[in-house]
Formats: sequence, C-alpha cells, structure tokens
Amino acid sequence: MKGRATCAVILSALLVNSADAQCSNQPPILARVMVQGCVAASFEATDVTFAPGPEFAGPHTDVWHMYHAGDKRSGTVVTFSVITSKFVWPGADHWTNGARLWAKGEIHSVFVQRVPADTCPRALPARLSVQTQPECFDMFHNILPGTIPLAVVITDNSVIDSAR
Repeated sequence: MKGRATCAVILSALLVNSADAQCSNQPPILARVMVQGCVAASFEATDVTFAPGPEFAGPHTDVWHMYHAGDKRSGTVVTFSVITSKFVWPGADHWTNGARLWAKGEIHSVFVQRVPADTCPRALPARLSVQTQPECFDMFHNILPGTIPLAVVITDNSVIDSAR
C-alpha cells in the first residue's frame, strides 16, 4: 500500500508541474511583415494514438491519445515576408532558449485565432504587425502544426513603432 501512495504523490507532482513543462519556453517575436496570403483555417483533433515506447514511458505498451477528443481551433493562417522582427521578453530576463529572430525577407505563416474578416487586410500585399504567443498544453499535443505558431495581430501603433 505504501508503494501505491508514493506513486500517487509522484504522479500528482508530475501532473501539477506538467503545464509548466509543456509551455513554450521561447520569447514571443514581434514582427512587421508584408502579408502575401490570408486564409480561413480550422484544425480538428483526430483519434490518432501513439505508443511512446520504453525510452519515454517505461516498459509498458500503453497507447496514448495525441489530442483531446473534440479539440478544434478555427481562425486565419497569415503568410508573409518579414520586414523586421524582435524578441519581446515578458520580464527582466532576456533568454532565447535556442529561438532565433525571423530574418528580413524570410517567408513565415502564423495562425491567428480570429476570423479572416477581422484579421486580413482588404488588399494584398499589405503591411501588418504580428506577435507570436506562448503555447501551453498538457500531456496531449498542441493541435496546431509545429511549424505554424499561434500569433495575434498588433494594432497598437506605439508597439508597432517600437519594433522598427
């Protein structure tokens, strides 16, 4: 019985700390961009499972679901070329944890969790400012593809001007 109690305490500690362990640990990027494409997009969970293997989960053959059943994100995928970019640190610590700024001229896409009518410029190409957002998720995987970060469109001119 003592072994079960110890396992329960360890499992509880892992679950409580899992949100911190699964949050993006890179600073947001604020960028002035030239929008080349802007389309509606939805990402929905599938019933895909995986068996992590002993190197991750010990010597058992449990199968885990990759996504929460019914998860869905709808919004807009914005594709652009970078004009300028800078890191935006949330506190006094200036850390990158391996992240790199987007270089001028690079093509990137971000997902904005708003409808295209509230996100896209009326005519393309057009200038816009975007800021990536930290992503947190539990033992399930983030439903967005790893190559398309979550972002917001920045409309505050004082923030945009400071990115120049």
